[in-house]
Amino acid sequence: MKKILCIMAVVTALSSCQKTLQEVPVDRLTEENFYQTPTDARSAIYSIYDALRSTGYYGMIYLLEQEANTDYANGRGSYAFISEYQGLDGTNIGRVEGVWSQAYRAILRSNIALERIPAIAMDETEKKGLLAEARFLRALVYYDLVRNWGGVPIRTSTTASNDVPRSSVDEVYKLILEDLTAAETDLPATPAVAGRATSWAAKTLLADVYLTRQNWTQARDKAKEVMDGKAYSLVPVTTVADFEKIYGATVTTSSEDIFSLKYSSTGGQGFQYLLYIHAENTQYSPPGFRTIYARQTFPLIANWDAKDLRKEFNIYGQYVNRTTGQIVTLPANEPYQFRKFKDPASVAANASGNDLPLLRYADALLIYAEAASQAAGGPTPEAYQAVNQVRRRAYGADIATANAAVDYAGLSAQAFREAVLQERAYEFMIEGKRWNDMKRLGVDQVKALVQKAKGKTMKDSHVLWPIPKAELDNNGAINAEDQNPGY
Repeated sequence: MKKILCIMAVVTALSSCQKTLQEVPVDRLTEENFYQTPTDARSAIYSIYDALRSTGYYGMIYLLEQEANTDYANGRGSYAFISEYQGLDGTNIGRVEGVWSQAYRAILRSNIALERIPAIAMDETEKKGLLAEARFLRALVYYDLVRNWGGVPIRTSTTASNDVPRSSVDEVYKLILEDLTAAETDLPATPAVAGRATSWAAKTLLADVYLTRQNWTQARDKAKEVMDGKAYSLVPVTTVADFEKIYGATVTTSSEDIFSLKYSSTGGQGFQYLLYIHAENTQYSPPGFRTIYARQTFPLIANWDAKDLRKEFNIYGQYVNRTTGQIVTLPANEPYQFRKFKDPASVAANASGNDLPLLRYADALLIYAEAASQAAGGPTPEAYQAVNQVRRRAYGADIATANAAVDYAGLSAQAFREAVLQERAYEFMIEGKRWNDMKRLGVDQVKALVQKAKGKTMKDSHVLWPIPKAELDNNGAINAEDQNPGY
């Protein structure tokens, strides 16, 4: 059975607001009297993962809101409005408000852990690791917030007032970098169980943050640390089926799994994203809503080399109805679905065992390739080697051997960056990364990509989500004037 982080339900109840009573009850569990033992300390950390894994965050909604924006996918049904690039309608505003809520729930639980764990009598090395893990997870959440909302309220204490003004984007990134720098020092190099954060995860996320901030030298050097550490390697691929060794529903971890959110086919702990990326009653998932789909006219789909094994692994135009056994062809105007995540043995919407990789060794290689070229003013031999390892694997070739039929060579600085960004699109397809990759190019380039792929004119305001109404109503330090443009 797959290993999975066991979340103690009692911890959820302990994520409470500011206390008004000073008495500490002894006849029932409260935040004040719960955190006493090493097990309690670990439970505080597990509760953060619980918020991240929820369907309101990475378990479903966050990924769908990201992917409907990409230049290789459209939203369908109530998600179709996202793909009009005019901002969000009421339905999707409600959804991203839910992401905000789960994100700040994870931040609150991180802050609880950081405040309560220091007083617990336990092994000091493990304690330092748990505190670093809380900071890593808090940084991850703030990284999601700042890229999707811009400057946000920074909350690092459970006892401070809820009235916190919006910080600037730079201030949010300052906290992210501080948390990750501390985390890479104190986190263990090897996780106690698959799915827990490590020092390598902190280094890789640091490299990603530096890349987004266009701090090319720092991004290059931090990614190089991960590469030189040799703790990870690309899973060898010679056939399409070999990608299942990375994404398969029964896979616990792999040689390239730096950090992933773990799900299970049992106990209602499944990855419900599958419900929304597949057609109805396929062999890949029991139900299905086809919420996001691809068209053959989208350049990334139209120009995808059929020899690239990722193409067959990622998209399909026909499926076998798991009830009737008949072959079903998808509609002509919605011809492709995504099958990277699939669990043929799943029996229910919440019973798919696939994990969600947030950081893989491919991230380190592609971050390095882009950052090294940008830092040098053009692609270096090492930058070519990094991106070409990913490409060779995609074509089923030996990643360590030069391959003239596959390798990039002789590109200008701009052409090389575009090539790496294309590799990122293919490598991380439907993993929730492409939209943020597009946005870090700048509004004008995002508009150009959207226009080229879909013929849509994007509003400037579409790049950010609206600050939730509940935050505006309940946070006395911000008001309607603090809302993002267009909402």
